[in-house]
Amino acid sequence: MMQNEMKNVIVANRKKLKMTQEQLANKLGVSTSVVCKWECGNRYPDTSMLPDLANLFGISIDELY
Repeated sequence: MMQNEMKNVIVANRKKLKMTQEQLANKLGVSTSVVCKWECGNRYPDTSMLPDLANLFGISIDELY
């Protein structure tokens, strides 16, 4: 359940910033396939990535969950 909500938050915030998966991946230093896996709900972002992801989106880490 948490993973499903996180993927929706990632997709919504990426689209809000009008970014492609590739652009998000480049900003975070990960591959496009990793971002795709996050958005498909097949994988969580690494916990060390959460502060950068939240900061990029302008939200709190709690809001990612």
